[in-house]
Amino acid sequence: MNRNIFLLFLFFSINSFAQTREYAVKVVGLRVGTIYATKTNLGDSVSYELKSKVDVNFLVYKLKVDYHVHSILSGGKLKRSLVSVESNRGNFLTDTKKSKEGYDVKSVQHEDKVNKKIKGEINSTFASIYFNEPKAKDKVYAEYYADFINITKPSPEYYKGVLNDNVDEYYYKNGELIKLVKKNKITDMVIEYQEPSNKKVRK
Repeated sequence: MNRNIFLLFLFFSINSFAQTREYAVKVVGLRVGTIYATKTNLGDSVSYELKSKVDVNFLVYKLKVDYHVHSILSGGKLKRSLVSVESNRGNFLTDTKKSKEGYDVKSVQHEDKVNKKIKGEINSTFASIYFNEPKAKDKVYAEYYADFINITKPSPEYYKGVLNDNVDEYYYKNGELIKLVKKNKITDMVIEYQEPSNKKVRK
């Protein structure tokens, strides 16, 4: 099931252009992981991919996650997304596929198994907003949760995203994400863009 989408990605990548952005994941100021966000132009389609490894080990908070998101949009509409998560809390998977009426979703999450249909079109996903600044009142599809993040702009400096008990703050520069703050009762997790160390960067 997941092999087809990655074979498709490899096939188009031969003659495609990829842009990768590195983000540091920090908790209480300490770097605990890295996220690589990649945007690849595939002819009429665009691939968005997130790869992250996070290892937090405090007395009151422990989290170890290997997280991979891969979404393909064509004509500004989501065609397929696949999420795989390996963590100290278990292994999880969410698969979203385009159908005639919308999308078919199969998901094994931390607290539940989800099989459902989503009607209508999906124009924006969590992976895609690393490269595309959203608009206030947008609904952004969270690939892992198979649900929508409601976007507002309470301040000129940032956007706020809410999905159930999950609250994020998104900061942008020139239309691309430079900081994401994931609010938490214990301590916030901050994801910050890292400028390339070398001066010659392919754009």
